[in-house]
Amino acid sequence: MSKLSFKGVLIGGIVDVAASFVLGIPLAVFVVSKIDMARIPKDQLGAAITAAMSGSVALHVAQLVVGLSCSVLGGYTAARIAKGEELLNGVASAWLCLALGIFAIAMGKDHHSVLMQVVMFIASPVMGLLGGYLGFRHNRALVGTSELEIQVLK
Repeated sequence: MSKLSFKGVLIGGIVDVAASFVLGIPLAVFVVSKIDMARIPKDQLGAAITAAMSGSVALHVAQLVVGLSCSVLGGYTAARIAKGEELLNGVASAWLCLALGIFAIAMGKDHHSVLMQVVMFIASPVMGLLGGYLGFRHNRALVGTSELEIQVLK
């Protein structure tokens, strides 16, 4: 039976989203500094910032790199807390990203193409898996054993 750590997965998911938000602030500040806010009505400001961020390939890629890196961090956090079944817990740490993605799509707030949405729904758990693997390696280094093959075969 697989051992899913509720605490690890919960905290890993929160770390993923919170870190993405915090590390995304400098990007948003940069975009805000580049648009003329005085000429944009307050009710359209959020849409203008989103359009400016999506309109620049470099900013969009930076945003994706930040988000996916934070998914690795969330998976690593979940794995370290779980101290067992690190890969499973790393993948499961993507729960909050997936839930927020589904919510954004349902509310009509996600303006990405369907292909990009599918890619992101796959990439987030994969990056969580990578973080889980890194957490696995760290946990095993602490106890001096290497049981990745056993965990993968379970």
